[in-house]
Amino acid sequence: MKLLLSIFFVIIVFVSGCSDVNDEEISETNVIQQVALESNISSEDIFYTNEIDDNGFSLYQSPNGYGILNFSNTENELVSQGNYSFEYTANMETTSFTFSQSTWHKGEISLEKENFYSSVFFGEVFDPKIERIIVEYDDFTEEASIVKNKDRKFWYLISKQDDGNETINKITAYSTTGKLLYEER
Repeated sequence: MKLLLSIFFVIIVFVSGCSDVNDEEISETNVIQQVALESNISSEDIFYTNEIDDNGFSLYQSPNGYGILNFSNTENELVSQGNYSFEYTANMETTSFTFSQSTWHKGEISLEKENFYSSVFFGEVFDPKIERIIVEYDDFTEEASIVKNKDRKFWYLISKQDDGNETINKITAYSTTGKLLYEER
């Protein structure tokens, strides 16, 4: 009987130690869920998370809009840097895609050294023909990433600048064949 209990105990210890989930991933997920809760955002509405060096963001959707949660890693702890949301109104004119921008501080704010920022351009795509979005800002021209979530499509682009002073020159949208569909200046 003692032998069976010992074998059972060893198996439980072995199985409980064989997890595919990293403790750091659990901690980051919990922080994202906590920030979402504090912002009155359902964690089920978060559909995409991206980590950038010492910070990151999560995109979320609501029935009438979308938004972004911003994070920074300070002293090995992921902390909220706020959130931004965009809500559609009943009389809003439908366009081919929307455009938003969110900028937040990287790490801790310092009065003694230079501070850096992260910016993300993002929006929702309404025209199903749009497969590529190109953003021209300051001295950069980059292709945005497209993320699909259920029956909706969103786009985002992480700025290469870190001063928080990006100026959009032009956004263009293309079909899969490369045909220019829209241009916003």
